[in-house]
Amino acid sequence: MSVRKKNAIPFARKHREVSEAAQTLQEALRAAFAELLEGDVGGRSVARRLGLDKMLGWKAHRIATAPDPATIIAALPGERGTNLLVEALARAGVSNDAVETVASALKTLREIFEQTDASRKEIAAIAAGGLDSDAQRRHQRDMQKSHFESAVALRGEVLHAHLSTWFVAPARANPAMVSLVSVDMQHGFRTIRPLGPRIVHRGTAVDREAEAGDWSRIDVSANNPIPSFVASASTRNLEDHAIEVRSGPSGMLVLADPDAHAGESLTLTFAELIESIGPWHATPGHRSAELSTQVATPMRHLFFDVLFDETLAAVEPAGAVYFTASYGVEYGEHAELRRFTGEIEARFVRTPKLPAAAKVDAKKHAAMLKHGAAMIGRPLAAFRCFRMHIEYPPSYTRAVVRWLLPDKPKA
Repeated sequence: MSVRKKNAIPFARKHREVSEAAQTLQEALRAAFAELLEGDVGGRSVARRLGLDKMLGWKAHRIATAPDPATIIAALPGERGTNLLVEALARAGVSNDAVETVASALKTLREIFEQTDASRKEIAAIAAGGLDSDAQRRHQRDMQKSHFESAVALRGEVLHAHLSTWFVAPARANPAMVSLVSVDMQHGFRTIRPLGPRIVHRGTAVDREAEAGDWSRIDVSANNPIPSFVASASTRNLEDHAIEVRSGPSGMLVLADPDAHAGESLTLTFAELIESIGPWHATPGHRSAELSTQVATPMRHLFFDVLFDETLAAVEPAGAVYFTASYGVEYGEHAELRRFTGEIEARFVRTPKLPAAAKVDAKKHAAMLKHGAAMIGRPLAAFRCFRMHIEYPPSYTRAVVRWLLPDKPKA
């Protein structure tokens, strides 16, 4: 029988207090860095400028650029590391006020850990970090695969891979603004028993009435404009009744029926251009940006690529998965409590080409990328690719790539 302490602090409150303190630390560290670092810098640059080892420099840089409190906490060094960081800031010539603000923010965060009696397990949950051992990672992968197989058997439908790809580039009409291209491929979609037409695309919803500059919540599966089918990156010679567009109360929907196609498996790609959605640099009310896609159908692979135009200031994205259909809407500040804590591969890659092990049609994927680059009017070689890859992602979830918008350069 478990006994709960009478005055135990709810985990949601601990999460909120720790998250607020983590964001205060981030603002303090960013202000300190602004006094001695200019332009696009990475972890190595921070380490060299402050005279720190590479790992501590990377952690400090990650705290300053992390798009959410969970990533800040995950990057937080130990007490010795934080002391070295504060000392390094002072040696590098950062003002006394800025150094003291960083030291105070670090102290406050440690005190909150103690005051809330947050256990190591709870802090790890707040940080949403990786699993501790190879055995835990193997167990997690086995569970994800079992969940996938069960979902396929119960629902009777499966995707080999879902490729959600976004191109981010300066708007042609105004380079201070950002334009986006959303390219979405469902590869190897099939049903294992007759299910009739299934919704495969809903289009991209953009809240044009939102406050200017807020392009931070773009939903690739919301209900709005007429979707654009990319024939060159889709199954050839589709029968007329295998895919159709319908108009309903929630907008235009694309439906597909793999059983109606002779090959019994479909690859379907859609692309949309969203022009001048908002500014690239941070505004007082909007410090971060995010793109998301829904994981609704059981699938073997999710590849979520964000391709940043090389002319844009460098950013440090982070990938995450949440157990919620409409991320950030139903749960507000508590959305992070629904964060999936399994292993997620998320990093910049040399090329947007997919690994051969993914077994995705290379020609169709190349056609998809070519189409997206043409829509935004830039050569594919002009983009840096951040990739989040998950094998057997749990459903029903939402995958998110988020980053801090860079500050506007000083005049």
